[in-house]
Amino acid sequence: MMFDPQQRKENRSARIMMALFRMSQAIKKVTQVESDEQGLSPVQIQALLFALYTRSDVASIGNFAKAIGTTHVTAVKIINGLVTKGQMTKVPKKEDRRVTLLQLTAKGKEAASSLEKWGYTLEEALHSIPDDILEDFEIGLSSVITAMQRRGHLVVAEPCLDCIHFLPNTGDSTTPHYCSFMEKYLTHEASLKECPEHISSGNN
Repeated sequence: MMFDPQQRKENRSARIMMALFRMSQAIKKVTQVESDEQGLSPVQIQALLFALYTRSDVASIGNFAKAIGTTHVTAVKIINGLVTKGQMTKVPKKEDRRVTLLQLTAKGKEAASSLEKWGYTLEEALHSIPDDILEDFEIGLSSVITAMQRRGHLVVAEPCLDCIHFLPNTGDSTTPHYCSFMEKYLTHEASLKECPEHISSGNN
């Protein structure tokens, strides 16, 4: 058990688990402080960034709930708070009106653009660590994230490139790329946005 200091002495996994737990606690603390500076909660900031960086046709309340690991009901409450602030709107998806898509208003885009430095405390901490150590750390973290993703504990959204569903340069000049999962052609700009259905081809 990671909370038992005696077990941590003999168990590498327990030491790593405790380190990750302590990191999560620290990240929660610093992001709360930074969020307070913006007059928003951390989850509201995540919602704004989700709507800003996620491809518009998959920026749904359901996918947002999966992205932050919460229930659909809780996600709706978070979004409704931003709707009340005039920063976000909810629009039924044309292809399936049961799905609600999220769109930033002009006020929401302004708020999201001001979040460029959100997370700066963690970034400053990383800058103090040598590159060779960070390189190994990144490889290790990626392995943990992949393992958690395969077990269904988190969603890793990435742009289309390197996704098994992505077929580049198969369309026309307006929508040059094709997504075999969504069965639709995409503009190049859309392919640069994050998609929660991304599955890495393993080429990178």
